Amino acid sequence: MIDRRQFVRYGLGAMAATSLSRFAYADDTEKKVFLDYTQKQLDDAYTQTVWAPNAKQVIDGYARTSEEVRQKLPPTTYSYGSKASENLDVFAPAGARNLPVMVFIHGGAWQMLSKDDSSGPAPTFVGAGAIYVAINFDNMPGNTLPGMVDQCRRALAWVGANARRFGGDPERVYVSGHSSGGHLTAVMLTTDWKAHGAPAQLLKGGVVMSGMGDLAPVVMSVRGKYVTLSPAQVIEFSPMKQLDKANCPALVAWGTLESPEFKRQNRELADALADRARLAGVFRVRGANHFEVVNELNRPDSELSRATLALMNI
Repeated sequence: MIDRRQFVRYGLGAMAATSLSRFAYADDTEKKVFLDYTQKQLDDAYTQTVWAPNAKQVIDGYARTSEEVRQKLPPTTYSYGSKASENLDVFAPAGARNLPVMVFIHGGAWQMLSKDDSSGPAPTFVGAGAIYVAINFDNMPGNTLPGMVDQCRRALAWVGANARRFGGDPERVYVSGHSSGGHLTAVMLTTDWKAHGAPAQLLKGGVVMSGMGDLAPVVMSVRGKYVTLSPAQVIEFSPMKQLDKANCPALVAWGTLESPEFKRQNRELADALADRARLAGVFRVRGANHFEVVNELNRPDSELSRATLALMNI
């Protein structure tokens, strides 16, 4: 059992600590557990299908679009680690040399999807004279959140160290991600890369789409059943708590049809980045729910795609 005092000690606040006792109030459906949310409201806020009735259709579309892209633009697959799952797909223009590199981290609530569902944006970047990389890693329950962070960090470090092998410029590596991949992207942007054996300025910018900057309400919600973290780890892997390490600009994007909690998370991350002069832009994708936001990168003419390419100076 987690001691409520641990959450106060680690700066998560008395409200977060109180929420840990919610099971003692199981009959009190009106009890507020976080901000103005009851437990059910908080659970719904982190259950995207409540807000996106077409979720399955859109998610299935990731795989179909990715397969079509791979047929027309076959990638080269490399290993960044010793496990079979530790690989990445590189999409590059013919004769690529010294091109900027965009690395993409897939979403899926930390439980599903892979690099094979993440090829959709490749034509946007390759067509603009850049390299697109979709990384793979192990999902839960076979993995943990710290394990995912470690795999993503090693994948990015590998890209930086090996960029010239596939025509990339190691001095122009960027990262993007959506949903839980948006969270992992924000973690990458707030990583002390020198402490992980990579150049301090490994990343030159990033795009956080519909991600989460603060994990405290996440582990208090229904997602806490599988995102199991200690109070110290909640702080360690909450980008909002690590922004002093951010050393490059970032775009933040979310859909206007997302849950109010996801809007709050992204808005507060954007505001905090702006306070530190690290915000490159904010995009509220009109008429898009949570699952649809990432598809903006599939269209070279979308506002988000144009801003992302501008961030990469292309």
